[in-house]
Amino acid sequence: MEKVALRIKRLEAGASKRVAHRRRVVASAERWERAQNRQRITSVHNEHIRDARKNRQMDWAAGPLAPRRDVGDLAEKYGTTTIFDAGQPERDPRDRKWIPLDKGDRVVVTQGRDRGKIGYVLEIQEERHAVAVKDLNMMDVYVPDWAKRNAQHERTVMPQPRHLPAEHVKLVYPLPDPETGIPRDVVIDRLEKVMLEPTRADYDVSAEPRKDFRAIPGVRTIIPWPELPLEQQDEEHDDDTPRITVDEMTFRPYLLYPPMPTSVIDELRNKYSKFRTRHTWEYEQKREADAERDERRSQLGKTMRTPLQELAELRVRQKAAEDRQLSDEQLEKIGEVMASQKKSIIGAVAAR
Repeated sequence: MEKVALRIKRLEAGASKRVAHRRRVVASAERWERAQNRQRITSVHNEHIRDARKNRQMDWAAGPLAPRRDVGDLAEKYGTTTIFDAGQPERDPRDRKWIPLDKGDRVVVTQGRDRGKIGYVLEIQEERHAVAVKDLNMMDVYVPDWAKRNAQHERTVMPQPRHLPAEHVKLVYPLPDPETGIPRDVVIDRLEKVMLEPTRADYDVSAEPRKDFRAIPGVRTIIPWPELPLEQQDEEHDDDTPRITVDEMTFRPYLLYPPMPTSVIDELRNKYSKFRTRHTWEYEQKREADAERDERRSQLGKTMRTPLQELAELRVRQKAAEDRQLSDEQLEKIGEVMASQKKSIIGAVAAR
């Protein structure tokens, strides 16, 4: 079994290297794609700014003779953006931070054309570190024909809020005034995450994961998450399974017998996998017997020796006997001689 364990260890090491290499390749490709998308969106926005600046100068110079640009192919999509350039570029995983906001929060915009306005959060994109606020930072998006067919509507231009960077919004929450005690809206500049102690429900796979608390640093004020309306309940029918039947525990595993037949285990995993580490008792006994047989064969060759080999072994034993250390009796005799000479040496030194 030792050879089997070493072989599995080598296979796992090689497989882990291949997986790590594949992950590095995928991460590099995703990083390159994010950089290209970010560069493309920035290029499109800069081009729009340059065109708008040039058209503004041209209209100022032409005065009443300024041309109309919302004609021809631009009759419907002049002043709009495409669905591919409407959002914020995706950020690198190391640049993504915790967003202390959730759907339904009241926030104030701190930068941009809607600076100072308050709205409700519609959506949060963690991979882009962006927040969409209801009725703020609106833009007109041109919907192509294929998108209209998928969405099943005939509108060519759809107004929708453009996502803002999470750094451009601040949470607005009513807190009691320190003087009057009356709650009033306060713009919270910074929030920090407060970790929760794990409970038994956190280990339930089917349960919805809890969110950590958010608090104002320095004052220990917990800001609760917004309460969202309950989703629409499913309709009940006469043939539905009763709740008491669903919650009834019909399987109770014990340690006296396996939780499933042994034949089912081979159906759940590959019986002949080269990465298998757990084997049956019969297979382990067979491998151990093979190892013992190989050991006996290797020892059998030592019994067939030539006279030169026997002479070499005899010389090795003789050399080991010559080089061996002193015995306990010899050490004891040496100690007695040293003790007897110690007194005479001390007397000679004292006489000088």
